[in-house]
Amino acid sequence: MRIEFSGKAFGSHQVLGPVTLDLAPGRRLAVLGPSGIGKSTLLRIITGLDGAADLRRQGDTRLAVVFQEPTLLPWRDALSNLTLVAGATDAVARDWLDAVGLAGLENHFPRQLSLGQQRRLALARAFAAGPDVLVMDEPFASLDPETRDRMLTLTDRLLNRSGAGLLLVTHDRTEAEALSAAILRLDGRPALLSAEKRSG
Repeated sequence: MRIEFSGKAFGSHQVLGPVTLDLAPGRRLAVLGPSGIGKSTLLRIITGLDGAADLRRQGDTRLAVVFQEPTLLPWRDALSNLTLVAGATDAVARDWLDAVGLAGLENHFPRQLSLGQQRRLALARAFAAGPDVLVMDEPFASLDPETRDRMLTLTDRLLNRSGAGLLLVTHDRTEAEALSAAILRLDGRPALLSAEKRSG
């Protein structure tokens, strides 16, 4: 899928300049840039949560989003969070719960799960939707280093299993490197997206 738009402004403040971005199954990209530069705005436009006046999409790539917070349905158990939200069958939902280490917790509600388990449930929900590209908005930001490393390893394994591509928004270069993602920089006023040049 190719996404193009000429920019994004909030009132008189031009946040983003022209953007062209290609997403595809198997292709892993990470967007890095300083705080407040417009990374989350870019992600919201890509996922359709925010608008750009002249947004153009070519292709029908299926996206699934993992946010910084798990954003689970608190009144539904783990299994229902996959079958209702992702539209997965019972069997597919159970398979993805097993893949993230939550087998046996299908009937637990989010409040009965640790934060790490909630993060894994959110990840399972995204993959259960069968995306071509997984979009992640700083999903590891508030985790302790050990939990973050486990989540990175798990995410890499599930991307390999599913064949999905990745668009990761992060402040942390090591996260992009751990997921073997090509790095794009978002920088400037208004912010522009560019491929990071490799040294050497």
